[in-house]
Amino acid sequence: LPELGIDVSNISFNTLTLQSDKFICIREKTAQREQVCIVDLQDSSKTFRRPITADSAIMNPENMIIALKSGRNLQVFNLEMKAKVKSCMMSEDVHFWRWISQFDIALVTDTAVFHWSIEGTSSPVKQFDRHANLNGTQIISYATNAKMNWMSLIGISAVQGRIVGSMQLFNKDRSASQPIEAHAAEFSEIWLEGAAQPTQVFSFASRSATGSKLHVVEIDHVDGNPPFQKRSVDIFFPPEAVNDFPVSMQAGPKYELVYVVTKFGFIHLYDLETGTCLFTNRISGDTVFVTTKHDNGIIGV
Repeated sequence: LPELGIDVSNISFNTLTLQSDKFICIREKTAQREQVCIVDLQDSSKTFRRPITADSAIMNPENMIIALKSGRNLQVFNLEMKAKVKSCMMSEDVHFWRWISQFDIALVTDTAVFHWSIEGTSSPVKQFDRHANLNGTQIISYATNAKMNWMSLIGISAVQGRIVGSMQLFNKDRSASQPIEAHAAEFSEIWLEGAAQPTQVFSFASRSATGSKLHVVEIDHVDGNPPFQKRSVDIFFPPEAVNDFPVSMQAGPKYELVYVVTKFGFIHLYDLETGTCLFTNRISGDTVFVTTKHDNGIIGV
């Protein structure tokens, strides 16, 4: 990124967003001006800048559409058509947001989670109220399954010298929430032997005071499919990484894998069906603060 003229001071969780393997979006601020730099990951020579002032900017995962947040004012623009697509004014501050599809943005406030479609004229629609276990946390991730009937919201907080992960797992069909200690989570599917349909699984990783685990559980069991036995396996951290913890997870559906990336730059690759750890290595000496899917692997900053 510095080779593209991006200052290292602008490469951080608060200024850089990565919603898909298409674009990186960076808010740049100098004494003279504020602008947004958009890096085309397919062709970095197409990197361009626009004079945009905003608290946050996120690029659509598929198209040349950008969402901008200034205070409680949210706006979506089509950069190719140079036209506003949609806007709304929230009644609460939005502390975290991300595209969950090419048409929908998730919005997280102090009290609730909303989904906002950029199609039509509808306002953001509340999905669920935040659980008390997320009070006082910094929200770092939000994910849904493909059907958008399961959702996970994760926040982190400093407790007694370590970073604690708090997750709210919500099921829309039952309107039920479950608080779980976890730092990262991902929805995916696997094909079990003899199954007529794929098995939906939810995996999550945590590092507690007593150890670190990856859990893989079945959601929405399909009648006629073989049952999936829950997996719970250790995540290895070297002795020198006493303060390390999982920061993101991405599924690789083709080979039914899940990638766990830690703050200190370690990657752990697991087989979803068996929970077997296939590979562990350090991929970066710097903090990895955001990842997303890339082909059947991952891309991160």
